[in-house]
Amino acid sequence: MDTLKLRRLQQQPSRLEAMLDSLVANRDWIAPGAQRVYDRSELPSVLQKLAIKSEKGDGAWRGWFNHDGLRLFVAEMSLALSRERGCPMLQVHYYNEQGKLQQYSVWVQLADDTWQKCAL
Repeated sequence: MDTLKLRRLQQQPSRLEAMLDSLVANRDWIAPGAQRVYDRSELPSVLQKLAIKSEKGDGAWRGWFNHDGLRLFVAEMSLALSRERGCPMLQVHYYNEQGKLQQYSVWVQLADDTWQKCAL
């Protein structure tokens, strides 16, 4: 995939955020009706640091108060993997309320707007 096109996608936080929203919804990682966190000040300090780090880089974050506590998802576009595979590839970190990494995975959005987990 063209590096300039990937960099434009990466530098459009709203596009990356929309992709992260789509992935979280598609994979049912939060319960229906879970309350979304819009302001990072609502996050515990350990998660605020992760959100700030994401914002300073080329990433995006989303948080929800789920039935089992707060969930924070941080996504970055992998330029290297995207170039290699010819389509946007998202690296996603999922953290619990205590800031412990629960899952790391790489995803690709398919033509039908569903998401597929990629083996590395």
